[in-house]
Amino acid sequence: MTERTENPIVTELTGREFTRHISSRHHAMAGATIALSATQAAALGEACLRITRDQLTEAALRQRADALISELADCRQRLLDLADKDGSAITAFAALREVGQELEGQDMLCAMPAEMGDLTFRAANALQAFRPLVIDQVHDDLEMALCLLTGATQSCALLLDSNLRIWPDPRLVERYEPQRAAIEANWRQLTPVARLRPA
Repeated sequence: MTERTENPIVTELTGREFTRHISSRHHAMAGATIALSATQAAALGEACLRITRDQLTEAALRQRADALISELADCRQRLLDLADKDGSAITAFAALREVGQELEGQDMLCAMPAEMGDLTFRAANALQAFRPLVIDQVHDDLEMALCLLTGATQSCALLLDSNLRIWPDPRLVERYEPQRAAIEANWRQLTPVARLRPA
């Protein structure tokens, strides 16, 4: 199958098309890859919460589940939007550079992983908060979703750090290094398990 356009909307591609698109670019699309991976992990976690919610009998616990499901759904949608934005970011950056606004383009490319890092942590934190309630049927699946989101959060910190290494403009560093440090601190608060069976 041939690619439909040079710069497609990445969330409209099939899974096969997206992987082919990522692997064939002349620039590495780390941001879109992280964002879409995180949306899948958030969706898996959301399913675990919904399945558990249907088994809860206490109204207060169901309300708690509903709030966390809403949080995950919001993170998932915003990450999808960022995946599309990142998918066209290099073209947008080139256009800004062409008109002498390179710093604005660099700022845009730093802002995206900063926002992604916040969203991946929020989604992972929602799963951690739900751990005491999750039913055995989907317990392991929730842990896998949390592991994926933990990795995505760390990857966002690395992507932002990479951009600041490539563009060490003091204005960018002053703005985004605190955000990078905050993402790293949040990542360290996440506690994915290493084993599901007793050691």
